[in-house]
Amino acid sequence: MKALDVVQPDGPSFEVTGNLVTWQKWSFRVGFNYREGLVLHDVRYAGRPILHRASLVEMAVPYGDPYPPHHRKCAFDVGDYGLGYCANSLELGCDCLGHIHYFDAVLPDSSGTPYVKKKAICMHEEDQGILWKHVEYRNGHSESRRSRELVISSIATVVNYEYLFYWRFKQDGMIDFEIKLSGELSTNLPSMEEDGLPTHGVMVSPGVNSQVHQHMFCARLDMAVDGQKNSVSEIDVVAQPLHPKKNPYGNAFMAVENKLETEKAAVRTADSNKARVWKVSNSSGVTNRITGKPTAYKLVPFTRGPAHPIMLVDPSSAVAKKGAFAQAHLWVTPHADDERYPSGEYTPQGDGSVGLPDWTAGNRNVAEEDIVLWHAFGVCHLPRVEDFP
Repeated sequence: MKALDVVQPDGPSFEVTGNLVTWQKWSFRVGFNYREGLVLHDVRYAGRPILHRASLVEMAVPYGDPYPPHHRKCAFDVGDYGLGYCANSLELGCDCLGHIHYFDAVLPDSSGTPYVKKKAICMHEEDQGILWKHVEYRNGHSESRRSRELVISSIATVVNYEYLFYWRFKQDGMIDFEIKLSGELSTNLPSMEEDGLPTHGVMVSPGVNSQVHQHMFCARLDMAVDGQKNSVSEIDVVAQPLHPKKNPYGNAFMAVENKLETEKAAVRTADSNKARVWKVSNSSGVTNRITGKPTAYKLVPFTRGPAHPIMLVDPSSAVAKKGAFAQAHLWVTPHADDERYPSGEYTPQGDGSVGLPDWTAGNRNVAEEDIVLWHAFGVCHLPRVEDFP
């Protein structure tokens, strides 16, 4: 392929002061630690707060082969390994392309001595095609605008897998969190119980079995939409029943909103058939001047195609108990300083007794509170021959 260069002769549009980043109307602070890796703090748009803190706080990778020793095969990559410890020192060219600003990270070694991991975080701008376009059909006049994003990224190598994390800030006020998966398949001999013909995996080469597995992620979003007191509601788009006056032609459908007031009520799953989203609204009297309703941000779950099931293992299994965060797509809790990781502080010794199910058992109030959203999402990987090696 011929070279494709990204050139910004006037330099980038972002500014960096220490760990404070400003870009157009956005501002936030960049953090990094041994466990979560990249962390965003005090995210604001036009000076108005949206997020107090945002990071990826856990991953579970359950494999579907039931035969020993594979029934115990499930890495908790954040709690067991630490995304910060596993982070790459990034390089210009493939890891990052364009006019790049790097952030170094300071981490403790096994004796507690600090060391510097160079270029652990990459930041750059990307062209994202057309932001808006319209042609006036009456006179043929055309207007369009290009879309640009600010991208903050980090890459971690956890044994055989690479995880590429991208926080994307958009010109329309949206924030995207994207994870790309790369690296190498985890492979093994076919189980003797299956007579060399795996039913819980794919033969990617003679004598080489790659098992079906999931990658389940959990993002912790400490919300602060126009202030600390927030509430969450679930919005479904549903068809309306036939009615002689309200829906005589059968074409009516509408958005139905349901406020989630307690922790147990807020344990939810995504539903693409209803275009389900979750809305975080301000509860302190700040309203939108057009609608008159409280200001809000939507959490839009990833539901494209078959890529968003909850954890598929049996709920009674040790893997499910330890990774219980992945039994639902949304959890909401009131902020607590000691509730940081959805599977507990110490996942290698974890048994599922500490974490989101334990915290939410008290069914605390989450309406008009300083709330934290825990969003679980993931992919189901059915290996292909083309994935190997």
